[in-house]
Amino acid sequence: MKAVASKDPNNVEPYFFIWCDESGLNDGSASDDGELQGTTISSYVLDMVSGDVVIDSHNKDAVTIHAVAYAVNTVVTLWTSGGTTKSQVRCRATLSDNRVLDETMIIPFQTH
Repeated sequence: MKAVASKDPNNVEPYFFIWCDESGLNDGSASDDGELQGTTISSYVLDMVSGDVVIDSHNKDAVTIHAVAYAVNTVVTLWTSGGTTKSQVRCRATLSDNRVLDETMIIPFQTH
C-alpha cells in the first residue's frame, strides 16, 4: 500500500496510480525500473476498500506530475472530493500483455 499526501475534504484533488518508471520511461530497457516494462494499461477497475472519499472521475490519459510527463495508458488518475476518514482505494489494472497489477492507496485527511 502506498500512502499519499493528505486530502482537504473541501477540495477536489487528483491522485495517481503510476506503474511506469518514476522518470516517465516505459520502454522495457535495462534502465526502466517501472512495472509496466513497455506494456500499457488496457483496462482498470477502482474499488473503495474503506473510507468515505468520493471518486468523482477517473481516466488513463497522459498526465504531467511534478514536471514528469507520463504517456497515455501508463497512469490511472482519479479525482476525489469530500471525505472525512482515512480512505483506501484499490486499482486493479490489466495490461496489454494480460498481466494484472494491483495497488492500494491510503488517502489520509487534513483536520481543520
